[in-house]
Amino acid sequence: MSGRTVHAPVYLSPDPAIILERSRGFLFAQWGELERLRREVQKSAEQDDIHDLRVASRRFRAALGLCRPFAPKSTIIALKKSIRIVTQALGALRNVDEALAFFRLHDSVDHSIDSQLYKALTVLRSKELKRIKKVFVAFKARELDHQVREIVARMNREQIAENNRFSLVAYFSDVSIRLFLPIHRLLAIATAPGNRSARHALRIAIKKWRYFFEIIAPILDRDNTPVLDLLKEYQTLLGSMNDIVEFEILLNKLKLPDHVRKSASVIFQTEDALLLEKFGALIEQKPLSYTFLI
Repeated sequence: MSGRTVHAPVYLSPDPAIILERSRGFLFAQWGELERLRREVQKSAEQDDIHDLRVASRRFRAALGLCRPFAPKSTIIALKKSIRIVTQALGALRNVDEALAFFRLHDSVDHSIDSQLYKALTVLRSKELKRIKKVFVAFKARELDHQVREIVARMNREQIAENNRFSLVAYFSDVSIRLFLPIHRLLAIATAPGNRSARHALRIAIKKWRYFFEIIAPILDRDNTPVLDLLKEYQTLLGSMNDIVEFEILLNKLKLPDHVRKSASVIFQTEDALLLEKFGALIEQKPLSYTFLI
C-alpha cells in the first residue's frame, strides 16, 4: 500500500487593499476594546478585567508598532508611551492579585502566616487601586482617540506609494524574522538555573511574537493556531517563573515577621525548581522553531 504525500496548505496573499482594510479594522477594534475594559476597571476593578485590560493594552501597542509605515514615528511613540503608562500601572496591581491567588494555593501549616500575608497584600491592593485611579484620571482618552483615528485614516494605498511601494506581506515577514531572532538567541541559555534574566527576556520576546501572530492571523487570513498554542504554553510557563521573582520583590516591600518571610521563601524555592524542570522538559519535547505562513 503506497503512502500518501501530505502537502502543506497553499495560501494566496490577499490584495493589498484588503490587507489595509483588515489592518484598519483590527487597530480600531483593539482601541475600542481597550477603552471598554478601561471603563470596566474604573467601575469595579475585577481581577479578570484588570488582566484583560493589561493584555489589551499590550496587544494594542503591538498593533501600533506594525503601523510604523503609515504614521509619523513621533505619533506612534507618543501614543505607545501613553498606553504603556496604563500597562505598567496595572502590572503592580496584577502582581498583588496573582500573589494572593498563589498563596491561597500554597497554604502553609501555620495559618497565622497565611493570615498575615493576606492582610498585608490586601492593604497593598487598596493602595495600588488608588494609584491606578489617578492614572485613569490623567488618561486623555479623547486626545488619544483622535490620534488613533488619524493613524487609521493614513492606512491607505497612497501612503504605501509614498513609501516606495513596499509589499505589506514582505513587511510582515521581515517583522516576524526580527521578532524571532532574540528567541533563537535566548533559548540556548534560558535553562541555566541562575539565569533568571534570560528567562525574563525570553518571556517578553515570546509574548511579542505571539501578539504579532494574533494580529496578522485575521489580516492575512492565516490559521496560526498551532504556533499560537505553542507560544502560549511557553509564555504561561515562563510567566509563572517570572511571577516567583515578582512575588519575592513584592514581599520585600512589605512589613512582615522573619518567620513569615522564611516560610514564603521555602515555597518560592520549591516552586521555582519545579517550574525550571518543566521548562527544560518543554524545550526538549516541543522545541520552538521559526515559522511564518506567507
